[in-house]
Amino acid sequence: MVPMVFLLFIFISSCVQIEIRDKKPTAPKYTPKPQEAVKPKEQPVVVPMPVKGTPTKSERGYFIKTACGEFFRALENGKVLYAGDDLKSHGLVVMVEQENGYIAVYTKAGNLFVKKGEMVKKAQVLGRVGRDRENCGIGFELRLQDGSPINFEFSR
Repeated sequence: MVPMVFLLFIFISSCVQIEIRDKKPTAPKYTPKPQEAVKPKEQPVVVPMPVKGTPTKSERGYFIKTACGEFFRALENGKVLYAGDDLKSHGLVVMVEQENGYIAVYTKAGNLFVKKGEMVKKAQVLGRVGRDRENCGIGFELRLQDGSPINFEFSR
């Protein structure tokens, strides 16, 4: 009985060794990453100023310093998506979904003359500029439909 078990053990171990020896070592597969196309620098979208003043670049858009009480206007025809002051750090805010597909965001307003759901025309007065610390002005951002900010500049 012992010789049978011993022979069986030798047979099994030789099969395993043969199986291991028969396997050819393979190098790990290397799949080169496709070269990403070098994107040309995005040309900024050019838009008119919503209020007369001096624009200063901010984190996501511009702060347009102007006279206190000045009116700010809609850039394009559209629909008011939001009008209110729920965003405490931004003061009174108006968001207009424009016909061209962008969302114009006006922040730090002093007064609002529109409400959510209202349709607005190009150059319609949306409100009066507010005060940001010692300066009067309005914050302005331009966004895509998904809410991501886009690169834009004002026409001269």
